[in-house]
Amino acid sequence: MMWWRCNMCAPARSAGPNQAIRFRRSGRRVAVSGAIGMLLAVIATSAATAQTNPVPPPPTPQLGPMNQEQLEMAARYEECRRKLQEERTGGPITALRFGSTAIEIDVDGARWKAMSFDDRLALVQNISCYAVAGNPRLNARVQVLDHLDQQKLGYYDGAVLKLQ
Repeated sequence: MMWWRCNMCAPARSAGPNQAIRFRRSGRRVAVSGAIGMLLAVIATSAATAQTNPVPPPPTPQLGPMNQEQLEMAARYEECRRKLQEERTGGPITALRFGSTAIEIDVDGARWKAMSFDDRLALVQNISCYAVAGNPRLNARVQVLDHLDQQKLGYYDGAVLKLQ
């Protein structure tokens, strides 16, 4: 009768009965390569499953109909956005930043000073309207700075424009 002996699992011969049993190093290599093989098989299986059963994209949120107040706010916001674009391309505004305490606009100082008070007020109110998305019940603070030296030219607190 012939006995089969596994070289990888058999303990190394020890000199005495009090020594610990050690497995051969080749056993570790086989165990590690087996674990890597199983990991690759799991990855390949999950990739194949993902290709055959694709996950549908999440549904697109459907916006309900807007009430009259929301429609007016959206129209007001679009009007403020359009005016702001005009002021940025052909008007005195050179830059716009949303700061932590106020919206800061850099303007051409000479053009700002040549504007009438009503035109200046309309400009900062338009920026406030844009910042609050057209909501008539809200106002934003707007700080007007000279684009050359960042000198403060004015401040709009949501109700009053204060010029420097």
